[in-house]
Amino acid sequence: MRVQVKPEDTIEVYLDESSQTKHRYLVLGAVVLELPNNQKLTELLLKARLPELPNGEAKWTRVSKAKLAAYKRFVDVLFDNQEIIHFHSLFVDTSQQNHRKFNSGDHEIGFNKEIYLLGNKIGEIYPEHYFHLYPDHRDTKHTPEELRLILNRGAAKRGDKRDWPMRRLQFRDSKEVALLQLTDVLIGSIAFQLNGHHKADDANPAKVTLAEYIMRRAGIANIVKGTARRCKFSVWPRQLRR
Repeated sequence: MRVQVKPEDTIEVYLDESSQTKHRYLVLGAVVLELPNNQKLTELLLKARLPELPNGEAKWTRVSKAKLAAYKRFVDVLFDNQEIIHFHSLFVDTSQQNHRKFNSGDHEIGFNKEIYLLGNKIGEIYPEHYFHLYPDHRDTKHTPEELRLILNRGAAKRGDKRDWPMRRLQFRDSKEVALLQLTDVLIGSIAFQLNGHHKADDANPAKVTLAEYIMRRAGIANIVKGTARRCKFSVWPRQLRR
């Protein structure tokens, strides 16, 4: 029988990824919070959208001049409440991936490895907690339960003494979950800069402004260099095996 876990010892992880196929750099990120703070943070996010963004899904692809103020307030919820909500991410140079050599030629195996690595990193950062992982829904031949099993086995392999730390892994629909929408906006801003879109002649001025705003609030001068692994807004430049 599994150890019973209190709500305050449970961390929710809302995980999403940037485009896997169109651009050089793939970004995975997650906002993390203790379960009892979910309602408060969700209410703050919904309030921050008003009045410019009353309906629809908040996401990076929809950032515009008319809605820029709302998106700034939206990400401010994270930066103004860092005692109860953090953000962790990694990015990988897909041009250096060798799926044939390391992933049996399967891009999805390679992608799941990145989820595994980010999940393990979060597990290490919060050694006293247990986890509910909520990736944005996507089409995949691998079940969430398969990935949860892999994550728990990986934790045990690295010497984690917790009893089955990844207690839940379920897909969520970002259209219905404000915390997933926050993840989307944050990783979108990172990918926007890593892939050089902010320097393009036709760059969306609102996205340029929002990306710069997020980096300034996060205290990041050069996104390519990443951050310390254990800060409250972390960006991990993952090095691939050759």
